Amino acid sequence: MNYLDLLKEQFNSQVLFRERRPGVIQLVAPLYHEDGDMVDIFLETINGGQEKIRVCDHGMTLMRLSYHFDLDTPNKERIFQRILSENRITEENGNLFINTDQESLYPSVLQFAQAIAKVSNMRLFKREVIQSLFYEILTEFIEDALRKYSPRPKVFPIQDRDDLEVDFEFDIQPRPIYLFGVKDSAKARLATISCLEFQRAKIPFKSFMVHEDFENLSRKDRSRITSAADKQFISLDDFKANAEQVLEREAA
Repeated sequence: MNYLDLLKEQFNSQVLFRERRPGVIQLVAPLYHEDGDMVDIFLETINGGQEKIRVCDHGMTLMRLSYHFDLDTPNKERIFQRILSENRITEENGNLFINTDQESLYPSVLQFAQAIAKVSNMRLFKREVIQSLFYEILTEFIEDALRKYSPRPKVFPIQDRDDLEVDFEFDIQPRPIYLFGVKDSAKARLATISCLEFQRAKIPFKSFMVHEDFENLSRKDRSRITSAADKQFISLDDFKANAEQVLEREAA
């Protein structure tokens, strides 16, 4: 019995095989994406032999994902690589694959399909991924696009108050800029309190607030932070689009 016959038997004859080119077989199996499309799985003999089989997708998974979700930041890439690592999947020029032997082909196919589903589902929790990465994306942008302003992370302007932390300080004269990333109401309140305490301590500074979603804060939180802050960016996109020109004016 060759490995295709064995695999068909293990799938209770619920699979088909289509030869796409010599040595490349498409597996048509009842394995589906969330939207109902069948998972693209191909079987290749390695080096023309029958001992090892490569289960792969010929780049179809990342192509599908790119229609709705871009792996456009190091943090998204890390999530993607973690999914691959946890499932022992390798990526090479967009092609996802796992090498196995004939006896382990059936569980390897199931494992591969599970990994493909996890990668594909990144598009379904796009907002959750972006929310969870708010501070990471903010940090990356500052350290990359605004590095000429010598940003210093995790600054404590009042020496004995380690509860009053500034996310980034920009050493701009005559007054440094204290920047706070504001993801939610809890951080909005802490940023407000911090600014008021710095003012009370007569520290010269300007405060910038970068919100994940300003409108998502309660009316009272919006009112308090607006009163305390010198400048607010209502979203991360707003900050990315306007931060550099604002800092240029401050440094002029």
